Amino acid sequence: MLAAPWPARADVLFYTLPGKSGLTVALQGDTGVNPGGTVTYTHPKFGKIHFDRASVDIRKVPTVQSQFTKQLNKSGTNAEACMAAAQWALRHGMLRQFHMAVDKALAADPKNVRALLVRNLQIKMNAELGDSSAEISDMQKLIGRSDMKVLQSKHFILMHDTPDRAGGKSRADDRLQLLETVYECFLLRFYAYGVQLEIPQRRLKVVLFNEYQQYLAFATKLSPSLASASGFWSPDDNTAIFFDHGTNEEFKELAAISKLMQQRKAEAIRERDEKTADTVRLADTLSLLVDIERENSDIEVVSHEITHQMAGNTGLLPRHVRVPSWVHEGLATYFETPNGASWGGIGAVNRSRLDWYRLLAPDRVHSNLDFIIGDQIFDFAKTNVGQVAGYGQAWALTHFLMEKHFDRFMTFYRRLGEMPPDLVLSAEVVNGLFDECFVGVPRRTLDAQWRSYMAGLRTDIELVLADQ
Repeated sequence: MLAAPWPARADVLFYTLPGKSGLTVALQGDTGVNPGGTVTYTHPKFGKIHFDRASVDIRKVPTVQSQFTKQLNKSGTNAEACMAAAQWALRHGMLRQFHMAVDKALAADPKNVRALLVRNLQIKMNAELGDSSAEISDMQKLIGRSDMKVLQSKHFILMHDTPDRAGGKSRADDRLQLLETVYECFLLRFYAYGVQLEIPQRRLKVVLFNEYQQYLAFATKLSPSLASASGFWSPDDNTAIFFDHGTNEEFKELAAISKLMQQRKAEAIRERDEKTADTVRLADTLSLLVDIERENSDIEVVSHEITHQMAGNTGLLPRHVRVPSWVHEGLATYFETPNGASWGGIGAVNRSRLDWYRLLAPDRVHSNLDFIIGDQIFDFAKTNVGQVAGYGQAWALTHFLMEKHFDRFMTFYRRLGEMPPDLVLSAEVVNGLFDECFVGVPRRTLDAQWRSYMAGLRTDIELVLADQ
């Protein structure tokens, strides 16, 4: 049996903000109830804060580590069961545990095809990519600023103007680490399921602006349509562009409120009245929530846009083929780590995407396979219900097909990738290609399967709470 030195249970703390909003946030970490009616909460990255006991609801749930250990223990010497445990770990962002399960699969069956593909992928990913001077020169010409700094990792070039941090990791360092994680997880998701994508032979280009306004000026110079984008990948330049999410107007407002509360906290500590403890707790809570939201937003946007970049550089969805919007955006939303997810990973159920799917789902005229596959959904959503509704439908259909019809869906991707460069694909052509790949599965049957699947879809936090 595999040893399990990690705790089997963890805490999810639901905190309701004071005031009229009634907004409740879920935080995963360790909690302790103190004498006097307070709760100490420890966030895995941002440290400790204190809540009033009446403002929180604490639930004990199985840790993802304990769930993985249980599944891997049950796999025994069955290599396919070990690979299923590996895939579960990957879905939950557990790369070390993923490789542990692959090792166990190979110990059980040294000829297991998918486990061998994963090991071969590691060799390919570790290959040296050589000098990146040409790519750096291209990026400098694109951005047009001499003050931008350059960092490189194994697979990325990051051009940025974010501040350096003495004695610790900077925002740029954190960003490079996140990029590498998305890179590896993207490739592993396909190799572990038997799909061998091309490995990029050059480092991928990424730009990180420190200030939102500078990002916005650059983005709108490329295209006015990017004015509302939180980040984007430019296929023409093969460059992903981002900004520090702590510098847009929304976060500046949150930071200003948090700063004001910190001032009130200092005043309350000096005055020492009966409301001091409440003021201190609220100020610390707002500061923590701003930090968490900033990081969550960065992770969600980066995982989304780098998925676009990876798809365009691995042969999955070639850069110069006019792939339908629902295909590109469905894949990117499937791979993104949802903002606020307690257990983020590949294919995690995104609460906001699920809500937007449900908004349009009763409308069978526009929430149906023909309309989505033919790509009319995004034109309709832009002018009627908002583009996020289109993303919700694309995410929902992609999630279903990736989980339940993976092989046929990959054939559809391949057929799209074989289309002539820059050819605008009509709804009829795309629907025809899809039908060729799903021979034997009538549309009516597929639609019923999709709706049944979506009706039962739950976020990870809903699933673990339901098991209590």
